[in-house]
Amino acid sequence: MTEDYNEIEQVELAIQAAERMVGQATMSMDATQLQNATQALDEAKQKLEEAKIINLNHDHWEYSNSRLNRLSHQVENAKD
Repeated sequence: MTEDYNEIEQVELAIQAAERMVGQATMSMDATQLQNATQALDEAKQKLEEAKIINLNHDHWEYSNSRLNRLSHQVENAKD
């Protein structure tokens, strides 16, 4: 139980870090920051996939995945 909780916390922290980076990058429109935000999103997606393997609650996975998709679209729109 504790391991699963820790995995969920790691996913949440990774998403929160990606959210902050995307926010900063899209406000500044700096190419380097946009690239770093993309990398943070990729890392958060990887953590989410790892959590899915250990049977992360489907509703929590869906919610986290939708947050990451929204952030990805935000970064892609900023890059265009």
